[in-house]
Amino acid sequence: MSEWNDDIAGLIYSWYPGQIGFKGFAEIVAGITNPSAKLPITIEKKFEDSPGYGYIPEGKELYTGWDEDHRIIDPIIDVKYDEGVFVGYRWYEHKAIEPLYAFGFGLSYTTYKYSNLQLESESIRAGEKLNLKIDVENTGEVDGKEIVQVYVRDVESSVERPLKELKDFKKVSVAAGDKQTIYFTLTGRDFAFWDADTEDWKIEAGQFEILVGAASNNILASAKLEITNE
Repeated sequence: MSEWNDDIAGLIYSWYPGQIGFKGFAEIVAGITNPSAKLPITIEKKFEDSPGYGYIPEGKELYTGWDEDHRIIDPIIDVKYDEGVFVGYRWYEHKAIEPLYAFGFGLSYTTYKYSNLQLESESIRAGEKLNLKIDVENTGEVDGKEIVQVYVRDVESSVERPLKELKDFKKVSVAAGDKQTIYFTLTGRDFAFWDADTEDWKIEAGQFEILVGAASNNILASAKLEITNE
């Protein structure tokens, strides 16, 4: 996609739209329907950025054309994914690789403003729940639906963890010029990691960040949280 991506005004990724997918496609193009989906994957700029890159044996090459159908009889080569907890968007952030389209990204015919992120408490005991809320305002002229994403970051951990981890998301309808307050509840498990030594989930005391945004690379609000063992 990188060869032509900068030459287009917009892109519809239709996946497997079903029997009347053409109707939805036409309504989006015509502006009848405001698109509101978000990417559940990361699209890299080049294949070399993928964690699956490097599986082709020496002397072989990756075929990317549409001709030479006989190539389908070539032997199947296993792809080994060994990124562990850094699967998906976590891999690209861990390696500081800028994607073409980030996890959670999506186009819309309107714009949204995130504000007034509030945590019910700035400090909780390990294992307790955390309630939070944030305002989302439709600042455009078209009604729309936004998918609000909540990530958690462990500021300092005894084990290597992703830069941030998606813990919750909600899709909310917001009319043009209107504002909605979105509520979330994070559980103790949302702050834990799998401890290989004890073979159990573990929550370490310390500082965490609550990150709320429209995509994994588009964080629009943040707040600090302290977790204690007392």
